[in-house]
Amino acid sequence: MLITILCILIGIPLGFLFRHNKCIVDNVNRLTMWSIYALLFMLGVTTGSNETIITQLGTIGVQAACISACCVLGSASAVFLLDKFILKGQFDER
Repeated sequence: MLITILCILIGIPLGFLFRHNKCIVDNVNRLTMWSIYALLFMLGVTTGSNETIITQLGTIGVQAACISACCVLGSASAVFLLDKFILKGQFDER
């Protein structure tokens, strides 16, 4: 944890110093993207090698779909109620 915080605290001033150097910023962005790809690949390998997750993949998928659908419905309901009772249609384009 300490190493993570130190990396961030060292990176902030370096990013501030080199923010106008397009070559360095582009290379750091490219390195960041490839690091993320590598992490996602390793996550996939770890997940694929876990027997428990693979055997329960169908159940996990159904649960994820239900949670996502409930989140979308809840957000849409909250926006509807906010517009109807609190904002009282102030932003209607009609």
